[in-house]
Amino acid sequence: MKQNSRSGSRASWGRMGAAVCAGAIAASALGASKPAEGGPPGGGLPPGGVPAALQRLADEAEIEKLTYCYAEATDTIGRGNLEGGRNLYQQCFTQNALVQAYYPGDDPNGPPSLISGPSEWADVAQHEFETAGYVSTQHLNGNVVINVQGNTATMKTYLQATHVLVPNSSVEIAIGWYDDIVVRTPHGWKIAKRTLHLQSFMRVESP
Repeated sequence: MKQNSRSGSRASWGRMGAAVCAGAIAASALGASKPAEGGPPGGGLPPGGVPAALQRLADEAEIEKLTYCYAEATDTIGRGNLEGGRNLYQQCFTQNALVQAYYPGDDPNGPPSLISGPSEWADVAQHEFETAGYVSTQHLNGNVVINVQGNTATMKTYLQATHVLVPNSSVEIAIGWYDDIVVRTPHGWKIAKRTLHLQSFMRVESP
């Protein structure tokens, strides 16, 4: 009798365990089917098939790469490779993009000191670098702020650029920021307009 009692007890506990597991699975299924706060009805994906928050992060990451693309292109020209820089600019910009620059002291509401398209901007950069006597450049970007609105976006990037005159003894440092208008194209996000605002430009020499 004792053996049968223990067997019955084990069977009872087994049935209870199965019921608990079934309940947990059902609750999990109900939770999975419940739409996330702010998500589409029924818990499904939006029409594009990607959650809106995830798509925004992907867009911002792709857009941010454009400002680094520009920096690499400019420094490629700074190292003396004009056509390499020009080719990189084509990856950053739309074909009819506008690039312009305001120098320290320029009226921000007036015309820019420099203005051109992306391909011509490579020639502008080379002319500026060669005229000044730079042997290399390094453009550092930071504090990138992006605002995506559908198929357009704005981006603001802080800039510190070092222009080397004589290695280990003389450089010129520029500080400022970029304001960009960015658009989604069949080939991904591209800069449609970039405005450079230079706040300060100074020479630093070692003793």
